[in-house]
Amino acid sequence: MMVKLDSVKIIGITMKKTLLTAALLCSAPHVMASGNADMFPEMPGFTKHVIQLDEVDNESQTRRVQIIADSVMKVDCNIKALPMDFERRSLEGWGYSYYVMKKQTNYASTMMACEKEAADTNLQFHSDLLRYNSKLPLVIYAEDDVDVDYSVWAPMQ
Repeated sequence: MMVKLDSVKIIGITMKKTLLTAALLCSAPHVMASGNADMFPEMPGFTKHVIQLDEVDNESQTRRVQIIADSVMKVDCNIKALPMDFERRSLEGWGYSYYVMKKQTNYASTMMACEKEAADTNLQFHSDLLRYNSKLPLVIYAEDDVDVDYSVWAPMQ
C-alpha cells in the first residue's frame, strides 16, 4: 500500500512538472515575439520594415494583410507594375517567418513601340493576401530604394 501511494505521489509531482513545463513553453514564444523584432538580423542592401498589427477579435478568420511596395524605376510604356520577387523565409532557430522583397532584373515585358522615351516612373507591387496575426510582428526586408506599406482587408459587414 505504501509503494502504491508513493508511486501515485511521484506521478502527481511529475505530472505537475510536466504541466508547468508545457504551460511555460506554450507562453514563451508569445512573450518573446510580441512587439519584438530584434531577433531578425539586418541584411546589407535591404531595409527591415516591421509592422505590428492591431489585435482584432477572430482576426485569423476576418482579416488579411497585403504588402504594397513602391519604387521609382526608369521604364517605358511596356512596364505597368513593379517587377518584384516576394519570398517567404524562416528565421533559423526561431521558426518565425519573414519576407524578402527584391526587384527583378529579368522580367517579361511587352514589346510595344512607345511614343515616349523611358522615364522615371513610380511603380507599385501588391503581394498576395497574407494571414493576419497580431501576436507576431510582420517583418519585411526590402531593397533600400523600395518603400513598403500595407493594407488590411476585411469582409464587408
